[in-house]
Amino acid sequence: MTLAFSLSAVQGVYAQSTDVTSEPFIQAALTLMTFDYFATKCKQGSGFTPSHAAKIEAWQTANGVGQLRLHLRELDRYPTQKQKLEQAVVQVTEKIAEQGTNLDACNLALLVSDLPNAQFATVSPQLLAPSSPSKVPQKVVPSPTNTFRVTSSPSDSKTLAQIDRFGFNSRTVMGIGGFLTTDIYPVVLFRNGDALTDVKGLSFAGGIEAHKRAHPGKWTRWRRQGGKLQLAQKGKWNALSFPTTYPKLPDNFKLDGLFRSLSGTGTVAIGGSQSVSAWRDYRFWADGRVVRGGGAGGRTEGGGSSTVTSSTAPNQRGRYRVQGLTLQITYEDGSEERRILITDPKNSQSAIWLDGIGYTRRKQ
Repeated sequence: MTLAFSLSAVQGVYAQSTDVTSEPFIQAALTLMTFDYFATKCKQGSGFTPSHAAKIEAWQTANGVGQLRLHLRELDRYPTQKQKLEQAVVQVTEKIAEQGTNLDACNLALLVSDLPNAQFATVSPQLLAPSSPSKVPQKVVPSPTNTFRVTSSPSDSKTLAQIDRFGFNSRTVMGIGGFLTTDIYPVVLFRNGDALTDVKGLSFAGGIEAHKRAHPGKWTRWRRQGGKLQLAQKGKWNALSFPTTYPKLPDNFKLDGLFRSLSGTGTVAIGGSQSVSAWRDYRFWADGRVVRGGGAGGRTEGGGSSTVTSSTAPNQRGRYRVQGLTLQITYEDGSEERRILITDPKNSQSAIWLDGIGYTRRKQ
């Protein structure tokens, strides 16, 4: 019997006992595919530590992850359901990635595997067909400990000279629990009429012209019309959601206060029970000190009770300075971080944007 035939036979057994369009399977698939995304990113980097690899292998073995992976192939028979699931995974992973928590891909994969909904043998034992062959655990190759460093190229003086101001627009995104929410994001308005809707493009390694060629969908045109700022979108001019604009920040600009960005996703909005959130904090002092913290957590409700899982990264302390558009941080462990900083130079006490992600001021 060939391997291909054996896999086909196994899939046939699983398909007979598992409804891949059911809510339990869709929730399990969303969790597993989210784990796979971060696990792949992890292995593309320095990989899992030996202790993390052992935990993940134990989780996969205990929860029939190999079986569920074979179930996932059955989704090819339901293209609409598969497309919705893939879109949900993209929203989950992109939102967590944009949040930029202190947890790297390896730790995020581990966090996902620790979620209550990831304990498939307990929460959804019906997904693991008793007549199925032995579980097929996914082998994880151990590697040295991960080091998380955030770096990007700061904008040069030539780029600064081309910028007129920063405007603000809004869009609908998925939030905590899977509910839709409004995201306010900055738009870079250039003197020549160009507009950049992803401020991270200012740090693109090859410069803004290279970014424009590589990501044309992030660029458009802007104009002032009837006292309003407008963007060219889908063949017509639309007013920006907010009339307020900010100029570039002066060198040696100082921040003071605690700022937090919070995001998440989940299935509560569509009748599920899972909610995932990620947060990141920066505590700035006017004398140049900064402390960065963050973490992620999950919550599952059902049967009159709720289970909460969380993971918090240790705080990092360092010094910061603002130069041009760039917030530059040097931490005590020698790592560095550079972010595009946008805020009101006359009043930065309510909100700041780092690489386009909004951080609101919080009471300490």
